[in-house]
Amino acid sequence: MTQEAAATETARRAADGAAAIIFDNDGVLVDSEPVSLCAYRDAMGEQGVDLSDADDERYCGLTDADIVRDLERMHGRSLNLAQFEARKRELYFAHSETRGLPAFAGARHVLEALRARGTAVALASSAPREKIAHNLEAAGLVGLFEVVVSGEECERGKPDPEIFVEAARRLNVDPVNCVVVEDSINGLVAARAAGMFAVGVTNTFSRERLAPYADAVIAELGELVGMDEMDEMDTMDEMDKNFFRGDLRTAQTTD
Repeated sequence: MTQEAAATETARRAADGAAAIIFDNDGVLVDSEPVSLCAYRDAMGEQGVDLSDADDERYCGLTDADIVRDLERMHGRSLNLAQFEARKRELYFAHSETRGLPAFAGARHVLEALRARGTAVALASSAPREKIAHNLEAAGLVGLFEVVVSGEECERGKPDPEIFVEAARRLNVDPVNCVVVEDSINGLVAARAAGMFAVGVTNTFSRERLAPYADAVIAELGELVGMDEMDEMDTMDEMDKNFFRGDLRTAQTTD
């Protein structure tokens, strides 16, 4: 068995045994990181701060307040948080209209498969609730989470574990029985600090970058569940399509 296959098996076993699975949003379920990066780079550039690829990794998963606080320390001058937040928001929504915000392959099927087996599903994102709602609507993932926690509802952002601990509290599940799926180092560190099983997905950063901070690394969300469950979701989707287009030949049942 290859190292990658072993990691996939580890992640799947953890998901099989978990009472709850908590997903990040940007870069995990929704392919929004390119839009986010453009928005935050442009917004900070308006205040005279040019951001590098290393900064992208450093700040991925952090709240706007934590990003500005760290940049102020790094650059030795004050920055306008309110201006950064407002411009980043404007630019994000503008860029998202142009580029779109698709769900990653298999995202909806995985969420539906987990719910079908009785696993609690939550979303915990450093983003504001407005952005989370926009992303889920654009990606077609509305209504698939028992709990949604935004960065606005927590005092401390990732890599602090507060947001994941709060998600587990709202689900009434012990953190040790939770799996977290993240695309960022900050998110994985937060998950482990919460006492949860941390799964990294290589949508944003490489396996090599994520592996030291994760309990397992997968290449795509579909690896969390078995192929039989994914196939079942495919079949249900096809039945729904047939029903809604009025072709009941494959969707109807007979008495």
